Amino acid sequence: MESRGDERWRGKTAAFLPFDVPDFGRPHIVIADPKAAALRLAAHFAPRPTFEPGIAPGASVDPSATVDPTATIMPGTFVGPGAHIGAGAVVMPSAVVMHEATIGDGSRLYPGVYVGERCLVGRNCTLWPNAVIGADGFGYAMNDGRHEKIPQLGIVVLGDDVDVGAGSCVDRATVGRTVIGEGTKIDNQVQVGHNCCIGKHCILVSQVGLAGSVRVGDYSILAARAGVADNITIGSGVIVGAGSGVVRDLPDGVRVAGIPAMPHLEWKRGIANLKHFKDLQDAVRDLSRRLDALDRNGTRGLKGGAPEGSDEPSPGREGRS
Repeated sequence: MESRGDERWRGKTAAFLPFDVPDFGRPHIVIADPKAAALRLAAHFAPRPTFEPGIAPGASVDPSATVDPTATIMPGTFVGPGAHIGAGAVVMPSAVVMHEATIGDGSRLYPGVYVGERCLVGRNCTLWPNAVIGADGFGYAMNDGRHEKIPQLGIVVLGDDVDVGAGSCVDRATVGRTVIGEGTKIDNQVQVGHNCCIGKHCILVSQVGLAGSVRVGDYSILAARAGVADNITIGSGVIVGAGSGVVRDLPDGVRVAGIPAMPHLEWKRGIANLKHFKDLQDAVRDLSRRLDALDRNGTRGLKGGAPEGSDEPSPGREGRS
């Protein structure tokens, strides 16, 4: 690794290398998982900022709320009746924790976060600016020619170590729970509909949209702009490609892409064939013109050079003897 910046560190850097890479003549550390080691080293040199615990002046905390003495409640926040803020949690300015909601130990709510009433946020979760947990699900019924709102009576449950990116929304359930499993990471501007159940350690990349009651197994990845129709079940270990549309259930371990989503290799073959579409179109048009010309000449019905029903020998048969 090239040393840059402060002269004190020049020549004092080292690369992390896996066991199967030979010595390349520069300082290095051989380790089983270089990427994991680099992440831990970066975290050591760039720790998350810490904040003075306590309830700041200007915070609105209901007397019936429970706030751990080690938690930080910054100015301009709202903590509603019966809410609970766990040990070491941080609630930043303009964040809202509604009635009877729970924020687990060590979790952080960045500015503008909303956690709806009775929703549960696990331990060590990170909710980035303007994330919304527990807004009403999108449910309406037609009544006398008007859309009438269906009450959304359920909650949202976030497992431990869940990240929800800036501007993302996880809707509360119509009845029951919308669940985000332990360790799942949600990117910015993602929509998770009511009653969805996302498994453990999943990845939802920006602009993914899940309609209501979608189920996703553990360790699945939904790439950017993937959309999933309502009541679909996606298995564990599935990879859904960017921009895909999932309209049917997917078993464990598959990799899909396209609209509608299909096996990834099949989709790649289809995309590769698109570049030949113009040639195919030209060939079909040429064939159509030839057939039209045969119709005009009255020879389209010829078979082997003789009209159908004719007693003349065909060149393909007796005509060859």
